[in-house]
Parts: sequence; structure tokens; C-alpha cells
Amino acid sequence: MATRSCADQNRTTPLLAAVLGGHVASRTRTASLGASLILGLIAVAGCGGAHGGAADSQAAGTHRGGTLHVLSTIDLEHLDPARAYVTSTQDVVRLVYRTLTTYAAAPGRAGSSIVPDLATDTGTPSDGAKTWTFHLKEGLKYEDGRAITAADIRYGVERTFAPELPEGPPYARTWLAGGASYQGPYKGGDLAAIATPDDRTIVFTLNRPVADFGSAAALPMFAPVPKDKDTGVGYDSRPFSSGPYKIDTFEPKKQLTLVRNESWDQKTDDVRKALPDRIEIDLNLDGSVVDQRMIAAQGEDANAVAFEPIGPASVAQVQTDPTLRARLITGESENTRFLSLNTRRGQLGNVKVRQAIAYAIDKDALRLTRGGPIAGDLATTILPPSVAGHVDGDPYPSKDGKGDPDKARQLLAEAGVAGGIDLTLDAPATNGGKAQAEAIQSSLAKVGIRVAVNEVSGSSYWSTVGNTAQEHDMVIDGWTPDWPGASTYLPIVLDGRAITKQGNNNRAQYDSSAVNSRFDQIAALPDANAANAAYGQLDGQIMADAPVVPFLWDKAAILVGPNVVGAYGHVGYVGRLDLVSLGLRG
Repeated sequence: MATRSCADQNRTTPLLAAVLGGHVASRTRTASLGASLILGLIAVAGCGGAHGGAADSQAAGTHRGGTLHVLSTIDLEHLDPARAYVTSTQDVVRLVYRTLTTYAAAPGRAGSSIVPDLATDTGTPSDGAKTWTFHLKEGLKYEDGRAITAADIRYGVERTFAPELPEGPPYARTWLAGGASYQGPYKGGDLAAIATPDDRTIVFTLNRPVADFGSAAALPMFAPVPKDKDTGVGYDSRPFSSGPYKIDTFEPKKQLTLVRNESWDQKTDDVRKALPDRIEIDLNLDGSVVDQRMIAAQGEDANAVAFEPIGPASVAQVQTDPTLRARLITGESENTRFLSLNTRRGQLGNVKVRQAIAYAIDKDALRLTRGGPIAGDLATTILPPSVAGHVDGDPYPSKDGKGDPDKARQLLAEAGVAGGIDLTLDAPATNGGKAQAEAIQSSLAKVGIRVAVNEVSGSSYWSTVGNTAQEHDMVIDGWTPDWPGASTYLPIVLDGRAITKQGNNNRAQYDSSAVNSRFDQIAALPDANAANAAYGQLDGQIMADAPVVPFLWDKAAILVGPNVVGAYGHVGYVGRLDLVSLGLRG
């Protein structure tokens, strides 16, 4: 895509969720917690109430003016809408350009709703959802005052096909008729599957039904790009503004500064408030330094927000100080963390062995490595509650999520391996990765499963575990969908036909003909609600096979400065603050 307790990449497909402290593109923010700190957190978490001072949201602001500072531990991968495919960047660029649809600007699960942005509605399907039509609002303008047209959106989508602009979403090439052979506007002219009968109408012809195309239209790839402003790969550093802010300066790895786009008209935009006059985003800062700056909140930092959640090492200080808790904003995400079990390796091909592991894992211990209840809720299904289609269930129950070793040993005996087995776990070589690996080792040792840990550098972790020849028996894993629907979750992670030698996202290497067939049936449904409901039922069927062991539904806890108003964690941005709603006190 991350609620809080009392006192409390290589991203090759949809918003790949990192186990390293947030998104794959995010900086590692996970550290091992000592026993004394863990005990302290447990005591604090039991002091009464789910939040105890932390808030899901602040009152909305109305004051216009001032400079908002954003302190980020990561860089912005791509600003070009054709390539902006990382959640953190998408949160930022929503300030600069608009798309056909977008997420609602709202806290909690209300934020997962898709609403009109440039378009008058979320799209009109026809021909069994193989054709989608959008009409643009009147009065839409770029930063130079010219009108935004449907042809600009067509050109923006066509750019995503250009080989010169890699790393963007695959949906246009996959869904649009004739997309497989189209090479983008630089070499291939116009794509016939996108029609613009007039300046305010755009029609997409697809090669199959896509019930949630209107949700996909919230991705940056559906932003307008005026052809005469396109600088190819150079557009990455200075996209032309259709939103409330335009780029003043951008120095990659250091700072992005945004100033008002005076041509933007609030009357055409129900989502963005555009309260600050200026927004300065400092990049690649040290995480512990950001935490301490936000805790102190001195000078300009009183007008600042952290871009990433607080690190586990700062949790105790924040949760035991009522003043700091009052500035702690909590947000749910669409991310599930899970342990992938490689179904093609040795004993893990036996479903009873996989089920035994699902019973044995102490999910609470894994959550403690990330800071305890502040890190999220214990996961019992693959689809998190924030994703459409989620169905409550717990096929491998245990008291307080601490595992059921007796049931696990029974299943291992039924599998004929009562004497135990040896497995290798792939884990990121970070403090957080090591702590999670130790928790998994401890859980499985109780049932006779001996685990060797293969530590992989954080910078190459996803490329390594995504290589089927290099992946071992188990992988610390996770996923965040591109929008809050199951179609960019289960099929990406668990369709056996999607297994690739490199860049593989099905790290369980799970290949069930029955499940694959069901994926095809659901994809053909013209109604998104029916499709999501079907995916929810399929989640339970897959869980019975135990190719993955979900253990945490992420939440994020982020500190804001005392002068900041309108803050809330947005479910669509992995619990990060929704930047479009932030303001400063007058």
C-alpha cells in the first residue's frame, strides 16, 4: 500500500510491499527490539484503549499559506507519470498532476473509494466492460493556462508503451486492444484502441472485460501529458502540472520543492485542498534523525511531517509521552506480510507440511519485531480487511496468534516427518529481517523444523528471491495491490502461470490448475463487486493449501509537527499521510 495501541526493486508489479519496513521502494525502517523494550511496549499497550492519544486523523484545516516540510528517508523513484509506479511517489505526484480518477481524500477505509478526478465520473463500461468511456470536466487547465484535453490523456497513456520509459504499470499493454505490438507514440503513432471523439471524451477499447478499469484509471499513467511538453526520459525531472502545485526545483536524492500552480481551479477538484503555499520535501534523510527531529519539533520542524512511519527504536519514547502521542497519526494500509512456502521444493510439496508451518508460526512474535501492536493487526487471510473482497476467517487458529505447536506436530506426523525437517529461509540482511528470521526459527524449532537462514542484501533482496533458481524453501514476503481490489492481489501473487524465472512475484511457486481456472472465470466477470466477492471466497480455498502464511496486516504510525493540521494516514498509500489534505495552523 499500515492502528496503533493504547499509548501508543525492485518493484516489478503492483506496489510490491516490502518486508523491510514498508514499501519495496521505501527505506528500511525495521530494527530488532530488545526484551526490555518489548516488555515496555506490552505494558504500555495494555494501559487502556486502542489508541490512547494516537489519532487516526486530525481536524481538517482551512488556513491557506506557509511552507510545509516533508522529511523523507527515501528518494522519489520516478516523477514521470508513465513510470511513477511506487506508492510513496504516487502520494507525492498527486500534488502535481491529476488522473481520470483518484482515491478519495479521507481517513480510514473511506480513503479506498475511487472517485472522479479529471473525469466527471469513474467511467462508463459497455460491451460487457470491454469498452470504457470517460468525459472530462469543464475548466481543466495546465500550469500555463491552456486547456487539458482528452488527446493529452491519450498521449499520456500511449507513452507507457514506449521502450524508452520502462518500469511503469503493465495494464495498458495487457488490456488495450492491439497493445501487445504497439511501441508507443515515439515510433508507433497513435494507438487505435484509444479514441478521442472530442476534446472532453476518451474511449478505451479493451481485449477482454475489465470490471475495475475505473480503479486502474487512478494510476499516474492516466495523467495528461501535452505532446509539446514531452521531453522523453527528461520528463522524469519536470512533469507539466495539471494539479494544484508545480515543480519549482528538483534535485534527485536531495529535495523536491513545489509551489502553487495558479492556473489550477479548486472548483474542478473535490479532492485536493492545496492549503500550503509551498511544500519542501527533503529526501534520503537518516531514519533515526527524522524520528528525533519530529520528536523535538523545533523551528521549521514544527511545520513538518515525517514521510515514513516511526522506527521501532523510537516507539517507546513516543508511546510513553502524551504530548508525542497526540502528534502520532495512525493509518491502515492494504499490505499483508506473509511467509511464502516454496511448494516446488522437497517436503514443502506436501500440503500437510505447509499446514503444519501455518499452525506453528508465532505471528505475535513476528509483530513484536516490528514494534508490537503499533505495527498492525495479526493476519489470518491473504487479502487484508482494507481490500475489497476480504472475508473474515482464520483457518489456522491459535491463542493470541502465538501458534499451535501441538497441531503442527500432529500434521507433521501425518505427513510422515515426525522427526522434523530442514529448511532454508531467505531473509533480508537488515536488523528487521534478522529479527523476523529469528522469530520464524524459534517458532518452527518447537515442532522439530530446523531453519537455516540465508541472508540477502536488502538492495538485491527482491531480485534474488524473484529468481526461481536462487529462491530457497521459505521467503519473508508481502504484497500491496495497485488499488483496493483483489484483482491486483491474488492473481499476481498466486497464479501459477505468472511464475517467471526472474522478477517472479509468485514466490510460493504455487500452481493449482483449479485456482488458475478460477482466476480466469473471475477475470471475465463484468461486475467489480461480484469479482471481488469471488476473490474473497477463493482466498479461503487457497489458504487451505497453505502456500503462504499471512502474519501481519500493516499499519503505519507517523509523527506530525504541532503546527500541522488535516493529517490522516491514507489506506491507498500504505498508511502514509495523504499529502493533498495537509495544512498549517494560521
